[in-house]
Amino acid sequence: WLDLRLFMTLVRFDPVYTTYFKTNLKRIADYPSLLGYVRDIYQMDPVKRAINMNHIKTHYFTSHPHLNTFGIIPISNGPDLAVPSGREKLSM
Repeated sequence: WLDLRLFMTLVRFDPVYTTYFKTNLKRIADYPSLLGYVRDIYQMDPVKRAINMNHIKTHYFTSHPHLNTFGIIPISNGPDLAVPSGREKLSM
């Protein structure tokens, strides 16, 4: 059993929320522990196969024309989630 509710928000945060919801003071990439958590979960094969960042971005950036009149979809997919998390270095 794996609770993915936090992951589903975090995986969208840098590529979508920082621009769309103007939550751009800091990114998930600025928090090594959170980024490591997202990378660890993303690298599980069933999870990786289920995440389609192009679909996620297209949905958010084209669903509300009053917020994004021209339907511009940013190129960035956020931090590279396929690299090792490095969380073993963060243990106390």
